[in-house]
Amino acid sequence: MSTSPQVSVTDAPSLERPPFRLPSRSVMLAGAALLLLPLVVDPIGLRRYGSLVVLSLGVLGVVVATGYTGLISLGHGVFVGLGAFTMGSLLDRAHLPFLVALPMTFVIISAVGWLLGVPALRIKGIYLALLTLGVGILFPALVKQFPRFSGGVSGRRIDAEFNPPAWTGLSENQTVLWRYLFCLAVCGVMFWLTANVLNGPVGRAMQAVRDDETAAASFGVKLVRIKAGAFGLSAGLAGVGGALQVVLFPFVSHEQYTIFLSFRLYAAALLGGVATMAGAVWGVLALVLIPAVNDALNLLDNDTLVFGMGLIILTFISPDGIAGLLSRSRTSGGFQSLWRNVRSRYAG
Repeated sequence: MSTSPQVSVTDAPSLERPPFRLPSRSVMLAGAALLLLPLVVDPIGLRRYGSLVVLSLGVLGVVVATGYTGLISLGHGVFVGLGAFTMGSLLDRAHLPFLVALPMTFVIISAVGWLLGVPALRIKGIYLALLTLGVGILFPALVKQFPRFSGGVSGRRIDAEFNPPAWTGLSENQTVLWRYLFCLAVCGVMFWLTANVLNGPVGRAMQAVRDDETAAASFGVKLVRIKAGAFGLSAGLAGVGGALQVVLFPFVSHEQYTIFLSFRLYAAALLGGVATMAGAVWGVLALVLIPAVNDALNLLDNDTLVFGMGLIILTFISPDGIAGLLSRSRTSGGFQSLWRNVRSRYAG
């Protein structure tokens, strides 16, 4: 007589909340490198590289949605754009201070992501990817039809001032440096908070949904609630990235947020390692370093070509990105052993 298999309660995701953690070493090293960036670039370069650094939150949003929850979203550039337009409206039209407008932007874009996620997340796999791709393609043309929000065809300049406070010791001539350091601090806080969410019961529920929805549901995980919540969090992170771009560049235009931005965010997540938070850090470092190296060596006229070539090469060497490559190099005896493994894999 057969009996039904028994499932141990220890197999269920743990609901205990772990203590807050410090950032990983890769995040701290990246932060230290970015703190030193103002020493080697001029204000124009600092704005340029700073605009790439804040996109790390958009890449982190892709990691939360795809890497941790298994939701393939190809339209996260939409949330970056909505965050920028919302931040601009709160500053320019509602006349809110920066420190109030920024968290409000996060709440608003998270709510938008959650509302979009509730009906959309009942669609699975490739169909969700196609849906988000279609939204990303439509977004620039659609938002252009609301000039009071987006500035219309020509965009809109944001006139709100954000000068360095007296306690910083910075002068008004160092406003670019102040804005860069402010954006860097906000990115650090958002990474820390997200890390503690992903390392807690909510994060484990996300991973359970990613690995096996049926098994997760059998353990009491509310699938739609977790999926919509993950989508809302990922949208909010991307929205803050767009808001910080307004802090660096007080100008918004629909031309900045085409579908190619969504592809860039997704490619950066894959390049860094979409299944880990460290992958978001390495992905955005690639966004920063590839243009810098390309400019220094004058390799190709277009940074996107270099970025795409790097992504193709890494796909053959390490499908789980830079983070996976570094992890395996530590556990397999260094890069020489890792290179031998790669060479043997493709030999013959």
